[in-house]
Amino acid sequence: MEPALAQIHALLGDFPAEQQSLQRALDLARTVDQAVSSAQPPSAHDQASAVQLLQRLSVLATPPASFCADEDDLDAPARLAQDAFRRHAPALLVLAHSLSTLLPVPDDRPSEADLALRAQAVLACGRFVHEDLSGGVSGPEAAASSAALVDRLVRQPPHVRLPLVRHLLSSSLPPLFKPHPKLNPATGRVLSRPLGGDRAMTDWFEESEDGATSWRWQAGLGSVVKLLIAALEPSEVEDLWPFLLPPVLTLLDDYEAKNKFVGVSILDKLLDKADASLLRRTGVGKVFEKSLENVFSALSDPLSPSLLAAAHPIALKLVNLQHPPLSSSSATSSDQPRFDALCSLLVASVAHTWEFKSGNVALEAVSCAALAPLVDALGPGSIRYLQLVVPHLCDVLTASNGVWSIESAHMLGAAAQALRSVVRNGRARIGGRWEGRVVAAVGQCWVEVSEDDAARKLRRASEGGRVALEELEEALRAVVRELGSSGLLKPSSSSSHVLQDPALLALFSPVAAS
Repeated sequence: MEPALAQIHALLGDFPAEQQSLQRALDLARTVDQAVSSAQPPSAHDQASAVQLLQRLSVLATPPASFCADEDDLDAPARLAQDAFRRHAPALLVLAHSLSTLLPVPDDRPSEADLALRAQAVLACGRFVHEDLSGGVSGPEAAASSAALVDRLVRQPPHVRLPLVRHLLSSSLPPLFKPHPKLNPATGRVLSRPLGGDRAMTDWFEESEDGATSWRWQAGLGSVVKLLIAALEPSEVEDLWPFLLPPVLTLLDDYEAKNKFVGVSILDKLLDKADASLLRRTGVGKVFEKSLENVFSALSDPLSPSLLAAAHPIALKLVNLQHPPLSSSSATSSDQPRFDALCSLLVASVAHTWEFKSGNVALEAVSCAALAPLVDALGPGSIRYLQLVVPHLCDVLTASNGVWSIESAHMLGAAAQALRSVVRNGRARIGGRWEGRVVAAVGQCWVEVSEDDAARKLRRASEGGRVALEELEEALRAVVRELGSSGLLKPSSSSSHVLQDPALLALFSPVAAS
């Protein structure tokens, strides 16, 4: 505590108009440890001062709008202001946390004034909790300090949690996030026709550009939304459903990849709390599916690989939530809806990337990594796509052309892992048509890893290169083991000539012998 207070004291010059209030806050914060050690409750005067000062600190801890501007558009003073904000934010958050211990304890039914104060502080300081969703305003120190502050404001005392979350979702956030045109704002159900007619979505996007009243100029709001969802129990989600959807869909459907990334992260947390019946009854499950399809179409942004890597498991989670695998007790039920949903996801995500961005190493690695769990979910039904996935994965494995990097090695490793899943789930159809191509591709990749000069140089150049190539080799061995366990590496098979290649003895001998 004391080092943080000293840091704030050193930064008083950054707030020439706030020196008096900050000094009061410092003096009051120094009494907190004394009060705790003496077990004395805070005086009414100290409580009133803590309320006023926490309100002021919430204003000072609110990130400036410049954090939402493009980096290239910032002038030197704006950059300096951002650096100064990042520098003093952690100390301000520690100070706010200290003052929060002096707040009056709300009654069993918190007053509007109690809720408004806590909501103001959470809305400002909660933006730092999730560093990756903060819009660049947070760092490890600020994230830790804000998490402790928000936890105290939201959960202490316990009876304030739900009223405060409801206040934030129903009163604090709606002015910033407009209702989604495709949803009934009162019920959260999908509308048959968008509110506002044919131009509804266009108008909705244009309204988000409007000044300080828009979420677009409020850095880090995604972090606040995520922490509010995390604070809810699953049984409480349905009652607040209409208020949860606007911020989630606003971010998920935005045209900027960085905002889509935030939306995907929030959707992940929401799916942990929502149940399948709610998604079906309101029709929102289909809306989420369409939003994720649009995410998978965002292929030209520098953030696209990270965005798609985050979106793939969330999309599969959505399918599993709405269409869980059949249990043995559900033998009379049809698994067709699940199969159709998985097929649609594979086409919209993996196949779409291959069609439009084949050859992009980062996107190829992400799509191959996403394919394995999709194929495993489809099981034997994945044979529908053998003609698509086997040639593509084999082409990836044989396309190094003497160019090796850590990134390309990771891509090849992901392709090999996906191919292993394809063989395991499609063994009934691999034999006779595809095993020869698979064995040839795996063998060619193995030889290039072992003998290519560029690959050898990469192995010697760095620890990362060595590890990436060793992981690739193990992934190739795993494909061979899968082929062997499926009975597809027999001397009479179409791949027998490859099995006898001296350069491949280390790859095939243990399996062939078995």
